[in-house]
Amino acid sequence: MTATDEPSATAQEYLETIYNIAMEGDPVVGARLAEKFGVAPPTVTATLQRLARDGYLTLDRRRGAALTARGVAAAEATLRRHRLVERFLFELLHMDWIAAHEEAHALEHGLSPAIEAHLVAALGDPTTCPHGNPIPGSALAGRDYLRERGALRLADAPPGRPLRVLCLSEVVEDETALLRQAGAAGLRPGRAVRVDAHTAGGTAVAVGERTTTTTTLLAALATRVWVVADGAADSAHQASVGDSGPRSTGSGPTTRN
Repeated sequence: MTATDEPSATAQEYLETIYNIAMEGDPVVGARLAEKFGVAPPTVTATLQRLARDGYLTLDRRRGAALTARGVAAAEATLRRHRLVERFLFELLHMDWIAAHEEAHALEHGLSPAIEAHLVAALGDPTTCPHGNPIPGSALAGRDYLRERGALRLADAPPGRPLRVLCLSEVVEDETALLRQAGAAGLRPGRAVRVDAHTAGGTAVAVGERTTTTTTLLAALATRVWVVADGAADSAHQASVGDSGPRSTGSGPTTRN
């Protein structure tokens, strides 16, 4: 790969994932990437070394991988295309939020600047994807999106505090399962939620403006839902899922590794 080459589809997926992990404030370690992509650790190591050689990231034995300015630009370009396509498939083609996410992975790599511009115009320059994550170039803050909104994981939220869902994590291994579970629980961007208690079995929450019934969420889901204090969730309300919720949470295609 030369300095002017576009990173491969695999490289783009690694850069996207590293970017999202950093946005969530977690260290970028090889084991996390191996879990995400379903590959052996030596495969991750070889890929990271290639990306470091080509100037997309730096590697540190203690801190893990960190994107360079070139890596950030490449990750944001790919994420922008991906999330715009998700919005297009969800809003204009009326696909459910699982299928839109899956199909966007295939379409993001072939989206030309001209088509991207038309998508932005047709969608009204949206700031988030259907799952509440920021669209680089349209949403402010970028990698600081969660921090600047004071977001925290639902699993860490204090009981009794009025909250709203901001976004769902995009760095889990099985994103299809996460979206299905979140949809079934009514956890979508902009939705009111209140933690009743944290227990050994999970996090008990009430979802909705006037709901008194509680649902216990397993840690695997509660740690992947980002929330903000009610009243500080303007961006969440702009998410494309809207108050009517996901159109369908059917099985959809199997998530890629």
